[in-house]
Amino acid sequence: MQKTTIKDIAKALNISPSTVSRALSGKPGASEELRKKVIDTAQKLGYMKNLSAGTLKNSKSKIIGVIAFDIRNPFFLDFLKGVEDVLFPREYKILLSNVDENVDKEKIYLNWMIGHGVEGILASPVTESTGKSNLRLYQDFFKMGIPIVFYDRMFYNQEQFDYVIVDNQDAIIQALMYLKENGHEKIGIFLSKKGIFTIEERLKGFLKGCKLLNIPVKKEWICEDIYPHEKTIEVLDNLKRKNNLPTAIIATNNNITKYIVYAAKKNNIKIPEELSLVGFDDSLENELIDPPLTTIKQPILEEGKIAATSLLSRIEDRYARPMKVILKGELIERKSVKNLKS
Repeated sequence: MQKTTIKDIAKALNISPSTVSRALSGKPGASEELRKKVIDTAQKLGYMKNLSAGTLKNSKSKIIGVIAFDIRNPFFLDFLKGVEDVLFPREYKILLSNVDENVDKEKIYLNWMIGHGVEGILASPVTESTGKSNLRLYQDFFKMGIPIVFYDRMFYNQEQFDYVIVDNQDAIIQALMYLKENGHEKIGIFLSKKGIFTIEERLKGFLKGCKLLNIPVKKEWICEDIYPHEKTIEVLDNLKRKNNLPTAIIATNNNITKYIVYAAKKNNIKIPEELSLVGFDDSLENELIDPPLTTIKQPILEEGKIAATSLLSRIEDRYARPMKVILKGELIERKSVKNLKS
């Protein structure tokens, strides 16, 4: 069977071969809509498989692709440092793509990375609230023998993949136990975009923990789909206006935490006197916030190192058993939670 060429794709879409080439390589001159059509057609005609097979056969590019769900998240400062600590001494370089929690953008970058000969991919996959994701594309890449390691996030029931994640349910239960010990029963949780693996796991942990600890669950205090994260301000404003604030809130990422602190000051809500706060992820600025923030610290630097090491192992042996690593978070106690028992 004759291999698909750029001319075949151009003919199918009634555009020039040069336009197809620009779209596949990510060069200027092709809109995002056209680029998506070209990539979809290339996949349907088998062009990406042909390209990937040739790339893998001869690939010694020493380049690793990293899919970042949102580069504005402070998570990536430590994660990429951990990855680079492992890769650089081995003469590997990083090709970073920011996908902004966008499935279509993720798809474009994944295909672009493969087309440009990366030796493997570290990915934190995006899943939308509708369930839409690039799972099938990742499955296709796996079948082609492309080394992939998931970090921070993964897909359920896909045991063929390597992954390095944090036990998100346990982390939230730690926060609930701490709040319970300090006399809190009216506890809310602020959650980022629906559908994301980590956020769904943190919600599961919240519901599971409330049941285990006999903490009442109030629907109005489970605030979901806060994305973009600036929506945090509106959510807290509404709770304040309705005189319906919980005594404590668990934030599920650093950006949401920042906006809770901002919105609290805006509404003259004193932390922790009127509202206790537990964050998720830790950084130096959490110690500088007034009051210093109690938070769940993820071993992000370690996660980056393990993910990179796992990917190098997968590059060396593509038939090895999948490596599955689940790390534990740690509650860091500071001054943002009021003891209601004292």
